[in-house]
Amino acid sequence: MTTQVSKMSEWQKEFSMFDNEALEDMKTFSDNTNEEREWMAYVYLKDGKYYLGEPSFGSESRIEVNPAAKAAQDAVKNGLTDRKWTIHSHPLKDGKIYTGRQYFSSTDICGEFINSRDNDERVVQFLVYPHQQLDTTTNRKVIHNRVRTLVFPNRQLLIEAMSRSNPGVDAMSITRETGQNTNAADGSLVNQAGVDWFALQVALGEIGYMGIVDLEGPTSGSVHFKSENLLFRNLASAGLITAGLVGLVWLNSKRSDSESGTFGAEVEVIDDRDKFWKY
Repeated sequence: MTTQVSKMSEWQKEFSMFDNEALEDMKTFSDNTNEEREWMAYVYLKDGKYYLGEPSFGSESRIEVNPAAKAAQDAVKNGLTDRKWTIHSHPLKDGKIYTGRQYFSSTDICGEFINSRDNDERVVQFLVYPHQQLDTTTNRKVIHNRVRTLVFPNRQLLIEAMSRSNPGVDAMSITRETGQNTNAADGSLVNQAGVDWFALQVALGEIGYMGIVDLEGPTSGSVHFKSENLLFRNLASAGLITAGLVGLVWLNSKRSDSESGTFGAEVEVIDDRDKFWKY
C-alpha cells in the first residue's frame, strides 16, 4: 500500500482518503439536488479517513452557512470534530449543463488561493457536478456525478502555476476584491486582477494537483476519454483506476443503472468555458 500511495498524484492522495460512506453521501446528496440546488458539507478527518458532515442546501448558484453552527451540528450529530476541507456541488442551471460550472468559480477559490499563498499552506477543495456522456454498455446518454479535486500545495508551486497559466498576472498582488469575477456587459466574466481561474486549475492538473473522479464506476458505463484537451495514460493504484494527466478516474463501483436516479437523463450541454472568460 505504501508503494501504491507513493505513486499517486497529490490530488489522488487526497481523494483516496474518503471513506466509502463519504462517497455514498456525495452521490446521494447530488442525485437528490442536481436539478435544483447546491449542497455543501465540511470534510472531516476521523480514524485516518475523510467523512462528510451534514449537508447544507442553497439555490442553484448560491449557498450560505454559519460555520460555527454547522461545525457544532456535525460534532453533536456525527461526532466529527477534526475539520479539514469543504466539498460543494454545482447543479444544473436552468435545466442545462454549463461546462464552466464543472470548474471551481472565482467565488469558490479566490479566498483559498490567497490563504494558501499568504500562509504558505496546503488547501484542498472538492466540487461535485453532473456530466453527460455516452454509456458504453447501452450507447445512450446518461448523467454521471463527477468530483473535481483541487489542491493548492504551497506558495511556491501556486505562484509557478499562476505564472504558467496567467503570464501577465502578478500572483502576489491578487486580493479578494480584485480576483472576484463580475459579469461584463456582453455576459463574459472579468476581474480586476486579470486572472483566468479556469486556466489556473488546468495548470495545476498538469502537475498532479487537480483531477476528476467519476462516482458511478465502470459497471455504469464510465469511459476513458480526453478531458481539458490533455492526453491520458492508464495507471492503477489503491482501488482507483486513473486515466489521465489531469486525472479522470472512475471508482470500482458496484452500482447499477437502476440504482441511480440520474441515469438515462438527457439535457442540453452548453460549452461555455471559453466564453466565460474575456481576455
